[in-house]
Amino acid sequence: MDVRIHDVVARMQVVDGDALLTPQLLARIVSAVSQAMAEAKADEHSRKRDTRIGGAGGCCDGCGESGEHGQ
Repeated sequence: MDVRIHDVVARMQVVDGDALLTPQLLARIVSAVSQAMAEAKADEHSRKRDTRIGGAGGCCDGCGESGEHGQ
């Protein structure tokens, strides 16, 4: 099958790839990453607290707090 196009009219818009990242989108990305990092830190803290064997001082390695916290 042959296709012949005699006239083509098109409209193109050139976009800078960096321009697609709006300040609002960047803020949402930063917020999501910050929340994920805080959750990962809390998970690690809980894991250390829950798997610690004996010893005096804080409830887990390095936090310096005593007793139940983070719950």
